Amino acid sequence: MNNKMNHPLITVDGRTLMDRPLEPPNFVVDTLISQGLHILAGSPKVGKSWLALWLAVTVAKGEPVWNMTTKQGTTLYLCLEDSVLRIQNRLFEITEDAPDSVHFCTECALIGQGLEEQVDA
Repeated sequence: MNNKMNHPLITVDGRTLMDRPLEPPNFVVDTLISQGLHILAGSPKVGKSWLALWLAVTVAKGEPVWNMTTKQGTTLYLCLEDSVLRIQNRLFEITEDAPDSVHFCTECALIGQGLEEQVDA
């Protein structure tokens, strides 16, 4: 049996779309990363964890990312495959002054099983 959805497409016509006031994305890193949840994916051992750590610290400091401006703010890095010691060692390698607006978490609930409430809190 085919598992495709059996309801009609939800569409919007051109006139309605042109008349609808829409807010542009709120970029944290100009033209690169908008506000919200992001998942960084790639092959093993290519530097994803290092990049995520550097981005979290850089945005928390409000420093440019590759010559793109950032909107300084609070960041949360869910480093769920790391230990606190590993994150601390890496943090010492990339900065001398990590701000208190960058937060790290090595354990959390699953999506749909409490993570959203933990992040809100």
